[in-house]
Order: sequence, then C-alpha cells, then structure tokens
Amino acid sequence: MENLTQTISNLVGILIGFAGAVGAGYFVYGAYLYLTASGAPHQMERGKSAMVTAVMGIVLILVAYGIVDLVMSAVVNPAVTPNVPDPATPTPSGG
Repeated sequence: MENLTQTISNLVGILIGFAGAVGAGYFVYGAYLYLTASGAPHQMERGKSAMVTAVMGIVLILVAYGIVDLVMSAVVNPAVTPNVPDPATPTPSGG
C-alpha cells in the first residue's frame, strides 16, 4: 500500500509540475502579446485574456492538488477506524 501511495504521489507531482509549467508558459505568452501590442486594442485584449486564463488554470491546478492531497491522506490515514473485535481476546461473560 505504501508503494502504491508513493507512486501515485510521484505521478501527481509530475503531472501538476507539467501543468504548472504549461500555465506559466501560457502566462508568459499572454504577457508577450500584451507588451508587443503597440497600443492595438485587439492585441492587448488577447494578451490580457491569455494571462487571465493562465492564472485561472494555475488556480485550478492548485485546487486539484489540494483535493488529491486530501483524498490521499484520507485513504492512507483514515480518521475513523472500524471497531472490529479481536478474536484473540476473550469476551467477558455476563455471569
């Protein structure tokens, strides 16, 4: 179970890192569009739109990471343990 959770954690970390890099790259692209617009309103709007989309994507990535982390911690360390009697311990007799 420990190997599985470690593998899933590693995979999620790689995917989130890749998605974050793509989001940062898209933000830089939007900034480039905005800075090279030379006052053209349409080009400036495209740049702003790309930057806002990139920021929203990065926020979504962070929320997804939080959800995955929450689920993984709940699976690995459950807060509720089942109350299963141990068959090796004798039960008290009511006599």
